[in-house]
Amino acid sequence: MEASSDLPSRKVLVVVPQVSALDKLVVVARGADEGSSEGLISLGSCAAATVAAFVPSDMSVAIHDETLADLDFTTDADCIAITANVSQARRAIEIANAFRALGKTVLMGGPHVSLAPHLLEDCADSIVVGELEGIAELVFDDLRAGCLKPRYDGSRPSLALSPMPRWDLYPRDSALMGVVQTSRGCPFECNFCDVIQYLGRNQRHKPIANVLAELQALYDLGFAMVSLADDNLTVYRQHARELLTAIAQWNGAEGREPVVLNTQLSIDLARDPDLMQLCVDAGMTTAFIGIESGSAEALTEALKRQNLRIDIREQCEKLTRAGLQIHAGLIVGFDSDDKTAFERQFDFAMRLPVPIFNVNILVAPVATPLFDKMKAEGRILEDRAIAEMPVGGLASNFRLARISDDEANIGARWLISRLLAPENFIKRLRYTCDILGPTRWAREGRARRAPPRRVQVLMGGAMRRMLRDFDGGLQVFKEAQRLSRQRPDIQDRIQDIVSQYFDVVRTYRGNGIYDDKLALLLKPPFSEDPHCAEPA
Repeated sequence: MEASSDLPSRKVLVVVPQVSALDKLVVVARGADEGSSEGLISLGSCAAATVAAFVPSDMSVAIHDETLADLDFTTDADCIAITANVSQARRAIEIANAFRALGKTVLMGGPHVSLAPHLLEDCADSIVVGELEGIAELVFDDLRAGCLKPRYDGSRPSLALSPMPRWDLYPRDSALMGVVQTSRGCPFECNFCDVIQYLGRNQRHKPIANVLAELQALYDLGFAMVSLADDNLTVYRQHARELLTAIAQWNGAEGREPVVLNTQLSIDLARDPDLMQLCVDAGMTTAFIGIESGSAEALTEALKRQNLRIDIREQCEKLTRAGLQIHAGLIVGFDSDDKTAFERQFDFAMRLPVPIFNVNILVAPVATPLFDKMKAEGRILEDRAIAEMPVGGLASNFRLARISDDEANIGARWLISRLLAPENFIKRLRYTCDILGPTRWAREGRARRAPPRRVQVLMGGAMRRMLRDFDGGLQVFKEAQRLSRQRPDIQDRIQDIVSQYFDVVRTYRGNGIYDDKLALLLKPPFSEDPHCAEPA
């Protein structure tokens, strides 16, 4: 696409809004100066890097991730392209309003726009609903000509059309992990999941050659860790085998240092030992799994069938023994849950070889079957449903059946604090380290790639501050050292887990969610029950 000589040139700024929800653990560390606005994030935005790749060569383009540094509203860019997911929606609206007031053209897209365009169509000059591949040329032709339409509707295209993301525009010494999107969509039908509403249940896979090219590009830019962005990497077994075999052949070959990979998958991988081994051989060390609940009633409500009729602890042990450290999600607030569910979830979690959990109150994202059900029952709380899921993950956007708002907030803060209490984390860390299988690189006696120097400095500074400021931090650190001496083959894994733990605690403490006193209570302090105040 070439610019006409009588049309003005365009400068596009792709903006990643700060995450609105308090519990989104994206900021790993700030600079040595506690007041610094620049820092390190766990993941760069693959969406922003991909949008930037669609901008034609006759237009200039830059990326600004608000998580890393404050947004400069005096930018000379004439088009502001905002990509926002559900947790970024409120901030995205603020940014759009501010730039439009300054006379800038605002283009907005992303998951939340695709899920609920009617909520955001008045917030931008133009919105993109759906995926950009297939309509990008039209959008940027219209931008160049100054005649953007109010709305563009994308389809669900082949991922072969997705360009190489512009990671070269990212401050690459400020992101701990790069991202490669390997597929879109998921065949499961969990009723609270919005992914299948805008990406579909027919999983579309990026060509394996493209995945390898993106991995190489990230490697060339210095990344030592890469997240394979997939809602369920191993659900289609044959494709997963082909992809992981190709990655295993690439990773660490031809003089490259091995890079660490993580992804998202489901618990049913534990039924396939060969595929588990392929994950580890490819360089996978950590997998996020939505375990959600130890209650069969809750899982049945959620249509989380893949987690039913199995021994979840046994399956977690199989994955861990294979060499995959599990990072798990827990949810409270299903209709079958009452306020005792918080204690039951704690007891359930403490039986698993899972060091870190994401804990949330159940919400009904716009356009999901759960949202439609709650809407039909008159349970949606309209003041919370317009822009995003409730802040902090400690409240729902609908009226819970058997748990009050206050109980949800108190119970979630208690559960998070109890799970993160040093002595409880150490128990799960020991359990994990007792059975965690080594990586392929450890078996081969090879060292994995080290992160960029600035990343190491920022992470080291964050660790030192936690040891200084967090009661119990030194206890965790000393136990990690002991376990490392006991299991030198997983020493780097232990360091990763402890670093992540300190980051999670730091974030939750900073947001007032983690509470040292709550961490000591045997039960959530819902009432004057003396057992609630009894320290563990």
